[in-house]
Amino acid sequence: MALSPAERKRRQREREKHLDIRPFTMQLAANERAAIEEAASLRDFEDQTEYVLALVYKDRDMSRKENVCTYPDCRCPFDMGPDGRCLVGKPRKQKALSDE
Repeated sequence: MALSPAERKRRQREREKHLDIRPFTMQLAANERAAIEEAASLRDFEDQTEYVLALVYKDRDMSRKENVCTYPDCRCPFDMGPDGRCLVGKPRKQKALSDE
């Protein structure tokens, strides 16, 4: 049985509430919008938002891999703390990689 438009809208609201979906807006110049549009189409993204999110996720994952404590191979002026934590505040390599 096909859903009525009201039922479809109700389910959409429930889904958005469950996922905590909220609008996010950016003010972009025409050349910035054109750059995003061009890059997204070159990489076969139909939705420019998906392209921008793919960039964000890739950057986040790379940061997690690069910004980790590599003690004792690091150039940090501190030794590892007695509790096994980095005194600079970086996560340990195995913990950062297990978050993926």
